[in-house]
Amino acid sequence: MSSKKSENGSISIMALESGIKYDSLDDAPDEPLLIEIIGIRPNDLAMLSQRFEIDLEDLQDVQDLDERPRLQIEDKFTMIVLRVPVDIRKKDREYSTSPIGIFTNGKDIIVIQNDVVPIRKKRLRERIHYSTTVADIIYRWFEIVNHSFETTLDLVEAAINETEEVLMSEIYPSQLVWFFQLSSDAIFMETSLKANMKVLRRLKRYNVVGRLILDVDRLEELEVDLQQQVELSAIYRDLISNAMNAYDSMVSHNLNKVIKTLTSISLLVSVPTLIASVYGMNVGLPLENDPLAFVLIMIASLFITLPLLLFLRTKGLV
Repeated sequence: MSSKKSENGSISIMALESGIKYDSLDDAPDEPLLIEIIGIRPNDLAMLSQRFEIDLEDLQDVQDLDERPRLQIEDKFTMIVLRVPVDIRKKDREYSTSPIGIFTNGKDIIVIQNDVVPIRKKRLRERIHYSTTVADIIYRWFEIVNHSFETTLDLVEAAINETEEVLMSEIYPSQLVWFFQLSSDAIFMETSLKANMKVLRRLKRYNVVGRLILDVDRLEELEVDLQQQVELSAIYRDLISNAMNAYDSMVSHNLNKVIKTLTSISLLVSVPTLIASVYGMNVGLPLENDPLAFVLIMIASLFITLPLLLFLRTKGLV
């Protein structure tokens, strides 16, 4: 597909029936078109609004990273907003998911993305270029959205397994902040999946959308796939919660052991300390004139302390 690239984004234009690619909308004839935008630019949105009679404000809604999934049916166009995961490996990101917008007048279809949708199976994106109908492209995009969550949840699973080992081996794990972020990602992805599910179910309920007729059976297949991702995200969220609970229990257990050890050491030290304190008093005491007084006092302290040390060791306290 031909694409016009810039520093801030790209626009791709292809004729649905012939598969011919065009460099700009001015070159494209009046026939069904597939237009994909990655990285939204104001000039592109204004051009699309004028060419396809789509409200500019609706096109701009996709730029709002907090935009919720929805199905909006107007007289001249239909708008589908879904949320897709971002690349969770980027540590400087502000969001776990971002919106994409699908606009169609029944003949042409426009897909607007804030960023490249992360997917492992690149062939899913290539299949779009072989689609010749608007309905088929909508199905394909739902498949891409579902697979993007599957891809991201696989990364979440790998991160959980890796971080669990660190949590259980370090008292102050270096990846604890990353694990908290992962927990937040799982929650936001599950929320986005459920919102996407509502849009899909509404599409299935109103399968005749404007000039567009959708296949209910195929929508049901997409719903099954989406439901699997919802359940998987819930499982990973629970795994993260269990790992955090296990970490809390481990920290509490280690803290109890440390306190027991410190208490036992204090008990051992208290015996010699008491004897030394008594013989440091300025009063008459036994052995005060004996030249071996120091040695005898130290031996007495050891005779009292060593049995106490052995007793504490048998109890596993030191």
